[in-house]
Amino acid sequence: MKKQIFTIGYEIPGNDDNNFNFRDDLSLMDADILLISPDSLEPWGDWVRFTTSDGGCYNVEASNRYKQKMSLLNKEIKDHLKAGKNVFIFLTQEKKEYLADSVYSPKKGQNTYNTEIYSNYNFLPIDIGILTSVSGKHVKFSGNPMFSEFFNKFKDKLEYKLYIEDPKEAQIIFTGKDKTKILGAIYKYGSGHIVTLPILTYNKNDFIEFKEDENGIGAEFWNKEGLAFGNTLVKCLFEIDKKLTNDSEKTPTPEWVSKKQFLGKKEKQLYNLINKNSERIEDIKQENEKLKMELNEETKLKDLLFEQGKPLENAIIKALKILGYQAENFNNGDLEMDQVITSPEKNRYIGENEGKDNKDINITKFRQLVDALNADFARDEVEEKAFGILFGNAERFKEPAERKLDFTTKCKSGAEREKIALVKTIDLFIVAKYLNENVDEKFKKACRDSIHKHLGKIVVFPVVPKGK
Repeated sequence: MKKQIFTIGYEIPGNDDNNFNFRDDLSLMDADILLISPDSLEPWGDWVRFTTSDGGCYNVEASNRYKQKMSLLNKEIKDHLKAGKNVFIFLTQEKKEYLADSVYSPKKGQNTYNTEIYSNYNFLPIDIGILTSVSGKHVKFSGNPMFSEFFNKFKDKLEYKLYIEDPKEAQIIFTGKDKTKILGAIYKYGSGHIVTLPILTYNKNDFIEFKEDENGIGAEFWNKEGLAFGNTLVKCLFEIDKKLTNDSEKTPTPEWVSKKQFLGKKEKQLYNLINKNSERIEDIKQENEKLKMELNEETKLKDLLFEQGKPLENAIIKALKILGYQAENFNNGDLEMDQVITSPEKNRYIGENEGKDNKDINITKFRQLVDALNADFARDEVEEKAFGILFGNAERFKEPAERKLDFTTKCKSGAEREKIALVKTIDLFIVAKYLNENVDEKFKKACRDSIHKHLGKIVVFPVVPKGK
């Protein structure tokens, strides 16, 4: 008989007959594997708002129904685990539900509720550790071969909404950057296992298509991509389940077997080789972390192509330094400026930057730059008014060759009036990339001269030398 995965609160594409709702009246007895998303374990029914505060709770009927469903799910899971089966849990956020334990009326027409707090993780038969709800996408894999296929197939779709600390007798599978923050682990219970995992996300709209049946009635169906995703997930879970089950059938090795008198010569050699390899792996990991830091710094220039806000601001500063400027942020508590820039030619500039998803850079940021120039000039230590540069990254999600927008007409006329340079960050990227890879002081100065020469206009940089 074909094995079955029952899911609660998580849709596996192509597994529709076995995707269930927490509210459903069903037995999980026929499931070979359970997959549960705790964010779906919510009460339903009437909410009562307290008259003495802004708080509230579910009424007694809704609360009792929720507690009964959680208790039933807890029992079903215990039976499932005792039968040697496995339960997979996607670690969604912990939700605290306020439930009414009872109600009484101290005064006519006024109800008072005794409340209790239920977690959507109360269905678990064991304490898996201290739960903290946070969000992120940096998931580190322990390397456990049992989960290698799962991680390789889905690592780009894994994210976390919760981490666990101080897990109880758990085998750690996934962590955050801080290895004390557990994002996935295996817990033994009875003859089975509880396996917690980071959330596997997908956009349902990418996996469905609309079709009409023979009667012309339209409906949504899983497309090829969705079915492939679902089949791969099912296959991975079955493989993990199989390995967990096989391991649980093997008698645990007694501690005394590890004593020296029971170790063979080849066994000792293998242990030594494994320890040496582990040391080498750790050295390589540390080296890779250093290389990743260098890579992050090296790729920062690319933020000129698609970023906005602080990342764009920092990328501009990096590019300006490559061009020979001194450049830094400025914030004295009263005045904040994206860039204060000084050239080797002793010209001083104030820079502001803006990124737009699908529009021109408009007058709003331009006015902010004008205000910053005036506020800067009003400072006692500034004797000469700085020049202005507005850095713009319009239509930032399009490839540079496809972009048609830059600065609005108002921006251009205002720049001409105030003698402010307009710099497209995609143009700045081209010259900065060249100078970052080539020593060319003449070209570097030509770029700076172009910025100063085009005060009041869109800056046109010199053409990058061919063959470079």
